[in-house]
Amino acid sequence: MTRIVVLTLLTVLSLTGRAASGSTALTVATTGPVEVSSQAVAAMVPTPAATADLSAGLPLGRVIRLVTLGDGYTAGTLTTVPRRDSWPAQLAESLAHAGWTVVFYNLAEQSATSGDLVELQLGQVESLHPDIVTVQVGVNDIVSGSTADYEANLETILTELESFLPAERILLVTTPDHTLTEWGKGFGPTESRGEAVTELNGTLREVGQEHGVEVVDIGPVNALVSHDASLLIQHDPPMPYPSAKQYAGWVEVIGPYVQDALMTLTP
Repeated sequence: MTRIVVLTLLTVLSLTGRAASGSTALTVATTGPVEVSSQAVAAMVPTPAATADLSAGLPLGRVIRLVTLGDGYTAGTLTTVPRRDSWPAQLAESLAHAGWTVVFYNLAEQSATSGDLVELQLGQVESLHPDIVTVQVGVNDIVSGSTADYEANLETILTELESFLPAERILLVTTPDHTLTEWGKGFGPTESRGEAVTELNGTLREVGQEHGVEVVDIGPVNALVSHDASLLIQHDPPMPYPSAKQYAGWVEVIGPYVQDALMTLTP
């Protein structure tokens, strides 16, 4: 039986793969293991929205260690259950349903800037012995007016990660455009509010290309928020955080890149 272990900073979520009967068992542990009924499983771990086959041609049987770095977009801020609804959690779940054994650490923190990532998250990564690392950060650099340091921070992040991980197993994920929402239009320097995200993602692509690191663009999914309110958290006051539904769309985009990265692993 295949088993997934999802580790966050606060919880440990273990999800066994489908048995011959098609059933799924789930154990959630904080200070110790707690058995959860099959009825609770249906409520806590819905069928993954992502449909991409993430198992084709990959070295089955190997434990995959995934580490995700970034800000509230990666942390899953304001989702009902971040350890389940964030895009990294949904990605790990998709890999588990495809038959993988996954150890997953989400080090992302709400409100983190690229500088915060360097100071507070980056130093933890090597000791986790990751097979794949994702980085998604930038919106808080815009909000705080610190984009002048963004390129240098990206260089620091990638140089450090490449000291123990090949470039093909590092993924950069673009920052969604918060200005597509009325609430989000109020953030960032007035004179460049409509262009700041585009410029920041342009810097991300340039630095990624220099380092031979793939950049995953979730922009086309994020752009749909203009026509589908369910892609955003319904919050009072309104806030431009993605819903679990939008994150599922991101996984559809990110998943194939993860598959390509995993293909570089040896059995």
